This record gives sequence, structure tokens and C-alpha cells, in this order.
Amino acid sequence: MSLLDALPLVLSVVSVVLSGLFGVRTARLSHRLAEEREDRIEAQSALKAAERVYEPLAQSAAELQSRIFNIVESGWVGLMKRYESHGDYAIVSTAFLFAHYFGWIEARRQAVLSSGGEGGRDLAVQKLIDDVLKTLRRSEDSEGFLFFTVEQRAIGELMLGWELVAKNRIPRVMGYAAFAERYRSDAAFRQWFSPVEAGMGLVSKGDVRRLVDIQRALVALIDTLDPKRRYTAGYALEPIDPA
Repeated sequence: MSLLDALPLVLSVVSVVLSGLFGVRTARLSHRLAEEREDRIEAQSALKAAERVYEPLAQSAAELQSRIFNIVESGWVGLMKRYESHGDYAIVSTAFLFAHYFGWIEARRQAVLSSGGEGGRDLAVQKLIDDVLKTLRRSEDSEGFLFFTVEQRAIGELMLGWELVAKNRIPRVMGYAAFAERYRSDAAFRQWFSPVEAGMGLVSKGDVRRLVDIQRALVALIDTLDPKRRYTAGYALEPIDPA
């Protein structure tokens, strides 16, 4: 067979090879694009899962910082006078406000993880949540209102439940009535909140340093969670002057 006669066969083989290579390259590109699309969907899903709890999280943070503000401004005597006709309300309700916040923090964490995310998609919010966590676990100032990282998570788990509504998992955090009943009747449950009782003891001596730091960290978080005050319009959200 002459070279001229073989040329069509060679061209045919080359065409097949090139088509195969192009097909492989196209398949790889399509696969990579599909993976990138899945990554984007995963990231969006994680962010949306987190955002679904932004409203109750912002509200719980606002309620906690509001109580802290009142404690710092009123002092121990003012606090006791305000609630003197309500028995142990000052201690129980303050413990509840910490627990309620931890519950919604845990709801956000689980919502992000269950959506396939890694928990750090909304980085600005996550950083501020971490700032609150670190302030609460910092031990060099005093032992009052000191919750270590694992304790914060554990209380959040105790407070959190999930309901299935129209095939969607909806977080439910324990309300005050159920919390107060369990706090008063269950010594093991109440033990988780001994930092609040220790903290109130410090407040009675005029030591509110940790409370000031916690309140300021919470306000910074709320500013990012709810910058337009859609969920927290009824709260005064001024950081306490540490001086």
C-alpha cells in the first residue's frame, strides 16, 4: 500500500484518537464543573441553613445582653429589689437566658452540619460567635459566669430539640416554663448553671467585669446578625462602657 493510499486510513485513525481525547477532556471538564456546582450548592445550602436560625439567635442574644445590661446598671441591690416578690426568678431567669442563647447557637451549628456544610460558611458571623464563646470561657478574670466550650455545647444540646414539619426539620429550643420546672426539680440539670450562681455572688460584691465583656461581645454579634434591627428592634443595644 502506497503512502498516498494509506493517508485516508491514517487520517481516520488520527481523527478517532483526537475525538477520543477530546471526549475524555470534555468529560473531565464536565465532571469538574459538576463538582464545582455541587460545592456552590453545598455552600449556599449551609449558609441558608444557618440563616434560618439568625432571627431566634439574634433575639436570644439580645435578651441575654439586655439582662446583663440591667444587672450591671442596677447592681445587686437593684436587681434584688426588682425581683424580690418573685422568689428565685433573678437566678432562674438569668440561667435560662444563657441556656436559651446556647440552645440557638447549637441549633445553628447542627443546621449547618446537617446541610453538608462545615460550619464556617458565614465567616463574619462565625467569628463573632467564637468571640462570645471565648469571652464566656475565659478564666483569668473570675470564675463567675464562666462556661467552658464543652459546657456551652452541652447546655445547647440539652436545650435543643427538632420537629419534623412538612418534611422539614425545625429546631425547637426549650422555653422558660419547661426550663424553670426542670431547673428547680432536677439537681443534675441545675448543676450546669452553677457559673450563674457564682457570677451573681460576684455581682453582689460589685464585680461585673466579665458581664461587661460578655455584653459587648453579644452586641457585636447582633450588629452582624441583624444590622437593620429587623429582629431586635425593641432592644437597647448599646455596648456597656468598660470604664
